Amino acid sequence: MRRFFVPLIIMLPLMGCAEDIRAGIDRITGKKEEPRKIVATEPRYCYRTIGKVNCYAEPLEGQEANRLVGYDGPAPRSTSGTGPLRP
Repeated sequence: MRRFFVPLIIMLPLMGCAEDIRAGIDRITGKKEEPRKIVATEPRYCYRTIGKVNCYAEPLEGQEANRLVGYDGPAPRSTSGTGPLRP
């Protein structure tokens, strides 16, 4: 039982310092963090079919629009849901 608690007691105070320790190591080694790139995605509108979900670049019109499962991009209509979804 003691073999379990001693390492746990030693490691707990260090767990909150992981980011600071990593930043210090990166500063010493000269490694710089690269800025993250934002990737623009094309709008996608996905509709349920008999066997699977099909996605299109533009929203469908008429009766087809009732099968909307999810979308990325501007809302196809005001009553289409709560926000962007991915199937």
